[in-house]
Amino acid sequence: MKNKIKYAVYALFNFASALTTRKRAFCNIAEGTHAGSITMTAGENIDMQNLLVSAGENEGEIIVAQTTSKPLGVCIDEGIKGEKLAVVLGGSTDSTFICRTSSDITEGDSVYSAPNGKVSAFASNGCYKIGVALCSATTGGVVEIDPQGFGESAWQFYSCGIYQWQSSTSTEKLSCAGLNENDVVIASIYAKGGSEKSVNATANSTGIQFQLDANGTAGSTKIAWIAIRKN
Repeated sequence: MKNKIKYAVYALFNFASALTTRKRAFCNIAEGTHAGSITMTAGENIDMQNLLVSAGENEGEIIVAQTTSKPLGVCIDEGIKGEKLAVVLGGSTDSTFICRTSSDITEGDSVYSAPNGKVSAFASNGCYKIGVALCSATTGGVVEIDPQGFGESAWQFYSCGIYQWQSSTSTEKLSCAGLNENDVVIASIYAKGGSEKSVNATANSTGIQFQLDANGTAGSTKIAWIAIRKN
């Protein structure tokens, strides 16, 4: 069961100044702490401000983050490889920040890492949460973000189990408190009781609805399932 569950899981940022000012953080020192921002070395050319960045190949380097890159923060500078650039640390900043968008975003949306250092309202596989949009923005624009949950995996494990069929019908429901219709349930047939070959599963506020392609067998048909939630 553990292998099936693992397989299922795997298969499944002040506004104007941030855009117009090349703002520098205090230079790094060998030891010490940094209050919300840090200066790091560009590991590649960074052609515009307000892009998500992740760790580069060498210590102290940053590169433009991609969808599945764990983000360190938002680079509020632009520059060439080897230049010192200012990075706002999303997980420790006490302010909002600006990011560039790869999709239309509505005020209040949760936003996630997207290709080329940008953010999106859509949570793709392997992406990370960046925060909550404080304004609306169009594709290719900029958006102010409250960094709630910055750097967390966008999808989180909620619950899992093996459901044993209770009847000779093709549809049954498992009560599971706390789920909602935006949660994703992945299910597969763990043990066949008859001619059933596939199963679909959906979540709502009262539990999980299972739908087999043929009637199940009480006590014999078993369904492995896992529920995951978008942050």
